Amino acid sequence: MRKNTFMTLTMGMALAAFTMTSCGEKKAEQTEQGEGAQTEQTTKKVAEKPADLKVYKSTDIQAQMANDAKNVGFDKSVLSTLDNMMEGNKSVEALYFDHKMNMIGTASFKNCTNLKEVHFDEVVDVIGDEAFAGCTSLKEFSASTSTYGLDAFKGCTSLTTVKMDDTGWKIREGALAECTSLKTVIIPMTIDAIEENVFNGSKAIEELTIPYNYKDRMYTFCSDAKGIKKIFVLTPALYQFPTTVAAKAFNKSQCTAYVPDALINDFKNDATWNGFADIKPLSESGYFNANCTIK
Repeated sequence: MRKNTFMTLTMGMALAAFTMTSCGEKKAEQTEQGEGAQTEQTTKKVAEKPADLKVYKSTDIQAQMANDAKNVGFDKSVLSTLDNMMEGNKSVEALYFDHKMNMIGTASFKNCTNLKEVHFDEVVDVIGDEAFAGCTSLKEFSASTSTYGLDAFKGCTSLTTVKMDDTGWKIREGALAECTSLKTVIIPMTIDAIEENVFNGSKAIEELTIPYNYKDRMYTFCSDAKGIKKIFVLTPALYQFPTTVAAKAFNKSQCTAYVPDALINDFKNDATWNGFADIKPLSESGYFNANCTIK
């Protein structure tokens, strides 16, 4: 078994300090000139908690804790869940975390096959190894988290959408492997490490982020997926379309490339990007702002 070792991660994010027009260029301050003046805003969506929510305190949780509730929450005394804490539980259908969490422990919710929803209202630093592996009813996952652990969501066969935000830093091996329904992968420009085999067996991907640090290798990571229809190119400047074997085999003709708004003409005029079904501005993607930040 691979060893699970995590450290709480602290990141100073340049993207949080200022807004940019193309990734890396400071945006001029907007002035209010009539009703047309607007600024990009991100509204944190807070989950509405059900009336039958069962809330656990740190004094309540133990390894292999017993639980018979469908809706489970944790109060502010719980900063990390325990390894294997609810592994194999068949009752839980929804989890609610309304405060900052340091970590979701190894296999905390592994094989909770009726788990359909996980709600994080605040940051969770680390999603541990196999934390949600085998949660075959989980359909979407969105969180402010820096690290997805080894096999974190492996075998989540109903999972369609995974969305990180601009705190994202690392995705470990197998984290999104064998997610056979996975269609949309939204990850930030801030991603610094993506390990091998992260998407193995996830063949249904249709919408994929291409962060600048992995502009060549993302096509290799997703070589199992033959039906990619949209890519979201996060970059501070134009670069030539990669020439790796996987990139050459990539089917441009069925795919639209969304690129930073300020660079759209550069991409359209670059011969290496010819062949895409279309090239559009990121602001029209539905997921990203014009400056490569996630909506």
